[in-house]
Amino acid sequence: MTQETPPLPTLPMQLMLSLGCWLSSPFALQCAKSVWPPSSSNLKSLPENLALQKAIAEEAKNRATSLLKGILRYYDTPYAHSVSTPPCIWQRGNARLLDYGLKTAGGNQPVVLFIPSLINRYYILDLEEKRSLLRFIATQGIYPLVLDWGEPGNFEQSFNCGDYITEILNAAIDFIASSAGSRIVLAGYCMGGNLALAAAQLQRKHVSALALLATPWDFHCKAFLPFVIDKKWLPMVDKMVTAQKTLPAEIIQSLFYMTDPWVFEHKFRRFAGLDPKSRETKEFVSLEHWVNDGVPMTANVARDCLIDWAQENNLANGKWQVAGQTIDPKKIKMPTFIAMPESDHVVPRDCAAPLAKVMPHAQVTHPSAGHVGMIVGSHAKEELWQPLADWILTIS
Repeated sequence: MTQETPPLPTLPMQLMLSLGCWLSSPFALQCAKSVWPPSSSNLKSLPENLALQKAIAEEAKNRATSLLKGILRYYDTPYAHSVSTPPCIWQRGNARLLDYGLKTAGGNQPVVLFIPSLINRYYILDLEEKRSLLRFIATQGIYPLVLDWGEPGNFEQSFNCGDYITEILNAAIDFIASSAGSRIVLAGYCMGGNLALAAAQLQRKHVSALALLATPWDFHCKAFLPFVIDKKWLPMVDKMVTAQKTLPAEIIQSLFYMTDPWVFEHKFRRFAGLDPKSRETKEFVSLEHWVNDGVPMTANVARDCLIDWAQENNLANGKWQVAGQTIDPKKIKMPTFIAMPESDHVVPRDCAAPLAKVMPHAQVTHPSAGHVGMIVGSHAKEELWQPLADWILTIS
């Protein structure tokens, strides 16, 4: 089945932020000069040279032009997510359970449920026929399923993260365990890892093992400290976050942009120089369509993620509760696989590492790629797919 090119609401926002950085550079220089400490020694070093101002303005213009060229080429490159969609075997609200093991099923295979983030589409795990963690796992004597959360509808409208676990994820686990007649492995990616961790604690009788892929934990790590605000501002932020029923995808993307503003600019300027007919161009476009095909958060999920987790650090502080239980990774005694990418800008190493430290029996691997490259990059098969499959088969 061919999926139509999705709308890209987040791309214009990221473009405006990047252009704003560059085109305001000469103005920023003027601002710096206007507040320069008025001591005689500092005045002597004040960059009054008009040539410097001209050079900054010229460089900003060149980079903005290159960025726009890359964006326009991206829009002009035809693309459709054309992989076949597997059958849906269970549904609750807007969430669907998709069966990736049906075509390769045979014998007593271990069953693995992949749990993606609530704020990104599941198909990063099945981006293309040859760039698909799910399809690869299905060839390894393992039966993979994935929970496609969909977008929040009437059923999910008031959900927080805990509600997604108790109302949907736990029900999906019950269904799978009953159908398979055995316990299952949970594999969570990014925020999905947090949901998988909580479900593993709540559903011990149905879960045999746990895989956590680029899962965030300590939001007060060094990399994220600049984004921790004074507690006196939290009530105002709370009101802003919960002012709407859902937080739009473009707002969520702007928060990721702030963690590393130059990634967007660098990748599109580089894309502008690629051969339009190259495989690299096709791979870039397919990945960017996923990146920009975001999912809105419910107001309560936004509060959980942006305030309770990011500002209050409730995960690492042991204050996150689901179904009346405090979620404590030290209670997880089952076999655990943890992947922490070396170049992850979304979930930096010092955000994820504290989780591995409190799960001392976990098998930890460090793919050389970033947050997304670990899943679909050129070395994903040897650095994540195969090690994950081998681990599942070993513990099953």
